[in-house]
Amino acid sequence: MVKLRNINFRSKSPLVLLFLLTLLVISTLVTASAYFVRPSIETELKGKVIEKIEEKGHKNMVVNVSGRDVTISGSVDSKEESSSVERMSSEVKGVREINNKLLIKKLSTD
Repeated sequence: MVKLRNINFRSKSPLVLLFLLTLLVISTLVTASAYFVRPSIETELKGKVIEKIEEKGHKNMVVNVSGRDVTISGSVDSKEESSSVERMSSEVKGVREINNKLLIKKLSTD
C-alpha cells in the first residue's frame, strides 16, 4: 500500500477508474446516438413536412432537413402560396427553423 501525506491512494484508485470509465461510456453513447439517431430524425421530419405540404395541394417542392432546420425550395405562383407553405412547414412538430427559398413565378403588377 502506498501512502502519501496520510492519503490512501490504493483504496481510491478503483473509484477514480470507475468514474473515468463511466465518463468514457457516456461520451461514447452520446456520440453514437448523434451518429445513428440524427439521420432518422431528419428523415422523419422531412417526411412530415412533405406530407403536410402535399396534403394542401402544393407539389414540386424540394425539402431538405439539417438537424431540425428545414429548407424548402422550388417555385410557387404567389407570395401568399409561399407564405402558406412556410407556415404549414413550421407547424410540423420538431421543426426549429424554416429557410424559405421558394421562387415566385408570377408577380402581380397591382
